[in-house]
Amino acid sequence: MRVTRMISGTALALLWPMAMAFAGGPPAPVGFKALEGKCVRVVAGDEDLTAGCNSKLGIISYADGRTGFYFLLSDNRILTFSGFGKARDRNTYGLDRVVYNDGTGAAMPRVVPASGSCAYGNPYKGPVTVRCKGRTPQGEIFAATFRSNGKPPKQ
Repeated sequence: MRVTRMISGTALALLWPMAMAFAGGPPAPVGFKALEGKCVRVVAGDEDLTAGCNSKLGIISYADGRTGFYFLLSDNRILTFSGFGKARDRNTYGLDRVVYNDGTGAAMPRVVPASGSCAYGNPYKGPVTVRCKGRTPQGEIFAATFRSNGKPPKQ
């Protein structure tokens, strides 16, 4: 239980600047899940961030239907893949942006338009793999893969 509070409290404190980056004010969060497991790979452009990736992944749902997949990195950095669920496939999300928080708190997170998707299975039925991949209009690639330990997500 202590870990859950630490994840949600820390994550939400770090995510507030990212939420402020949305036009028209931040959407209201309506759901939070924390998966634990192994970060397999995280790449942002030419930079491989895998070594600094945390063993926790946050998934936040917002009132406007948006979902964010928050890959927690060392030094309070966060790489977020953000978009909306696809109507026909409840486990796939079409991306429209990637957000990078450098962890300093001094600057607003970098919000980049991107196309791509995030997909994962039902985390309540055992281990799942979360795969996100996005490409900016300039061709920069963002990709991340996380494998859960099979335990149900913490709320």
